[in-house]
Amino acid sequence: MPRMSSARRAVFVAGLLAGATAVFVMSVGRMVLGPPGFLDTIADGVTLFIPLDVFEAVLGALGPFAKGLAFAGVAAGAVLAGGIAGLAFVRIARTGLGDALFISGTTWLLAELVALPLAGAGFFGTDLGAPVSLHGPLLIAALAYGFLFAGILGGVRAAADQETAAQDETAAQDEAAAAGSAALSRRRFMGRTLSFLGVGALVGAGGSVGLQVLAGARHPAGGRPGSVVSGFGPTPALTSIEDFYRVDKNLIPPSVDGESWRLTVDGLVDRPQSYTMADLRAKDRQEAFRTLECISYQVVPGDDLISNQRWGGVRLSDLLDEAGVKPEARFVLFEAVDGYTESLPLEVARDPLTWVADEMGPPGTALEPAHGYPARVLIAGRFGMKQPKWLTRITLAAADVDGYWEQRGWDRQAVVVTMSRIDWPRPNDDVPVGQPFTVYGIANSGDRGISRVEVSADDGSTWQDAELEPIADPLGSLTWVRWRGAVTVPTTGVVRLTARATDGQGDVQDGTPRSPLPAGATGWHRVRVFATSG
Repeated sequence: MPRMSSARRAVFVAGLLAGATAVFVMSVGRMVLGPPGFLDTIADGVTLFIPLDVFEAVLGALGPFAKGLAFAGVAAGAVLAGGIAGLAFVRIARTGLGDALFISGTTWLLAELVALPLAGAGFFGTDLGAPVSLHGPLLIAALAYGFLFAGILGGVRAAADQETAAQDETAAQDEAAAAGSAALSRRRFMGRTLSFLGVGALVGAGGSVGLQVLAGARHPAGGRPGSVVSGFGPTPALTSIEDFYRVDKNLIPPSVDGESWRLTVDGLVDRPQSYTMADLRAKDRQEAFRTLECISYQVVPGDDLISNQRWGGVRLSDLLDEAGVKPEARFVLFEAVDGYTESLPLEVARDPLTWVADEMGPPGTALEPAHGYPARVLIAGRFGMKQPKWLTRITLAAADVDGYWEQRGWDRQAVVVTMSRIDWPRPNDDVPVGQPFTVYGIANSGDRGISRVEVSADDGSTWQDAELEPIADPLGSLTWVRWRGAVTVPTTGVVRLTARATDGQGDVQDGTPRSPLPAGATGWHRVRVFATSG
């Protein structure tokens, strides 16, 4: 492979530094304005082309870092694209103001007319509603790229021209040549200055992207068992708001101004509506404790992507009635501030347990930004992916549209799968031989409820019933159920404790191990412990 000449290397580096500056502008813009920004929009688009089995493997290997590293990869790719574009631009542009504007405009149009449509956002991001958070930083980034590249390139050419002039003694003695040399020196100084700025932007881009990756990897405790065993086990009946699990497509939650926020109900309706926070708070209020579970929950190894809290809001059916749903409407489509989309059949949206929620925690407590402030959707019996946060629009439609995760291969219905989990003893704990000890855990089946939990001390060969916490204590029929059961191990050695649940309809938890993709994991949770006589 032929080596790059020194001149081409200089042009490539100029493009890289200009590209890093553009990335820095877009990264800071995203941190200030929130999603969707250009970099995370492209990262979202990349996932459209990843096969489900590869997607699952990446999630399993990288866990909470998966989104962040995808974002970082797109940022690095944008810097590299800046260098490659520089090699193309140097053939058609020089170093003047007009050339800088030409490079900026071409870069901006390529992003708007090629990159965004390929990422599924449409021309000029129209499928995302063309938000300011996307286009403002992108335009400034394109201008920064064009002017910095042209400036650095001018310095590189000035340096080359000065070296040529220095070798020509006759030209050096000419007064006009001396004036030209001074101009070249100014251009060279400006190019060096801009190069230093580009290096600083490269460092800044790496730092800002790194901070966002680390912020996105912060993993709340979720429904993780505590360290104190009491009553019905170490898992609290109520998950603190700080620990409540969070899974969404954003590295950093959007920041929404509640005063200017509006929720629109439109589409196939007789009377389109627009609601403020005060409007929602003035309506007939609903409140209940509900468990939310992520469709990515891993049943067999046990997981913490499940939490329980009190919620408050209004019935979605009340909002639909005010708008007057037309007879031809069959589906309800949701849009969120961050570009997230979802949908429901109209009959599910009209269920009294389907809400637009604006409270989480004690009465009067607004949603946290991480959990959907100002408002989100709550649907009984569905995984969290069907319940969009940061809601802005509800549209009635005659046809269904695939939501964000459905476009990536996940199940359209996302009905909660019956699960049970052993919380105590912990893996590799010692348990006594010949005397009973208590096994604790939780079970969940969405809105179907839990009628029975069984626990086995011989890897599922025999089963015995566990005691379910009375329904008043787990705070209602839409929450998980905590359970406990005493078992006895007759001999020393390795023991595999196993649990399975039966839902309120009499269906026993599926014991066949399956991954979460595409409709939720199945299997039984097993915990290996050691039976000892000591």
